[in-house]
Amino acid sequence: MVSRIHSRARERSLPLRAGRRSTVAAIFGAALAGLLGAWGCISSNDIDGLHRQMNDIEKQIQALERKSSSKEEVAKLNANVSDQTRQLLKSNADTGVKLNELTTKMEQLEAKLEDTNRRLSQLSQQIAETQGDLARLRSSAGGAAVPPASNPGGPGAPAVDTTRVFAAGPSPSDLYDTAYGDYTKGRYALAIQGFQDYLKSYPNTDLSDDAVYWIGESHYALKNYKEAVADFDKLLKGYPKSNRAAASLLKKSYALLELGQKPEAVVQLQYVMHEYPTADEARLARAKLKSLGIEAK
Repeated sequence: MVSRIHSRARERSLPLRAGRRSTVAAIFGAALAGLLGAWGCISSNDIDGLHRQMNDIEKQIQALERKSSSKEEVAKLNANVSDQTRQLLKSNADTGVKLNELTTKMEQLEAKLEDTNRRLSQLSQQIAETQGDLARLRSSAGGAAVPPASNPGGPGAPAVDTTRVFAAGPSPSDLYDTAYGDYTKGRYALAIQGFQDYLKSYPNTDLSDDAVYWIGESHYALKNYKEAVADFDKLLKGYPKSNRAAASLLKKSYALLELGQKPEAVVQLQYVMHEYPTADEARLARAKLKSLGIEAK
């Protein structure tokens, strides 16, 4: 009888995990010791009691196994969540950097497109003015064709004062285009000088506000952020209705951020959204606020 009990105990103990053997052995040993101590009066009731104790031990083992398995699953789940969180944070950071790069490129392309359209408009105007001058010359010559000579009006036409033409110097569009060409080629110091020369000679043309704006952009590109803020302020105060006002506010906020003046920059970004809600600058301001962890109002 005892040998069968030992045999059955060994069969039940084989599937146990190594980490729980000491606990199970202690429980089973206590029950077996009690039974062997009472060997002289073993009965069928005692055997049934031993079976019940064995069943209880088996249930305790199963409960321990379930509890251990649950802990392992929770640990694995926590590890997976932590890994996914790290990947998400890294992805968000990479997306923010790419968004800033795309935003800068879009701003540059938009500026170049706008100035290209402006130069085309100026060229069309110059062509029209030249055609008008030629028409007046033909009219003054009595309708005769203009020969390719030093006097475009012909022998009988009034002489053209070429000395006055050459003494006039470069035209406003030539000054502006030269300075803008320096800016697009990255020659920012030359661009600043060229636009400043333009403003000295032509402070109140349709391109004067653009000249001030590109001076600010040139200073920003050179990382002269204080000068850039002053330039954008000059445009906003001197040309409040300029089509560059929204862009000036936006770039001023960027320069303030570079100077570490975050509260002032946030105010400027929110002002861009409030004053120019449908402009592209408002969209860029919203994206910048979001990158700063601030909910746009």
